[in-house]
Amino acid sequence: MRRASRGPSFAPAVLAVIAMIAAPALGHHSFAIYDFSQEIPFEGVVETLNFKNPHIAMTLTRTLENGDEETITFIEGAPANMLVRRGLRPAMIEPGTRITAIGSPLREDPGVYFLRRVRLEDGREFQ
Repeated sequence: MRRASRGPSFAPAVLAVIAMIAAPALGHHSFAIYDFSQEIPFEGVVETLNFKNPHIAMTLTRTLENGDEETITFIEGAPANMLVRRGLRPAMIEPGTRITAIGSPLREDPGVYFLRRVRLEDGREFQ
């Protein structure tokens, strides 16, 4: 006796949809590479600023007690659109602006940081 046909198999189509949905998730990275148990403040002048999505980045130059200058690199921070929604605009921290930046170090390179918060000279703070 012959089985009744159930029509086309949907399994390949379902697998294709799952693969398309999962692909973008694989493209985003984990923040486990940073030591978020540490929050280190750096007061200095913004040298470079990349205020774009998916994450802002900047460098800050600070003057040490002995008069030497040190450049602090923040390779990423919150998304630009999130900071704008919280009130921070790129012009508020453009190069030449004095700020306090609070960062968490990269585990593999403690000289590079994730930008946790920005404090302006007037005391306003953004995260």
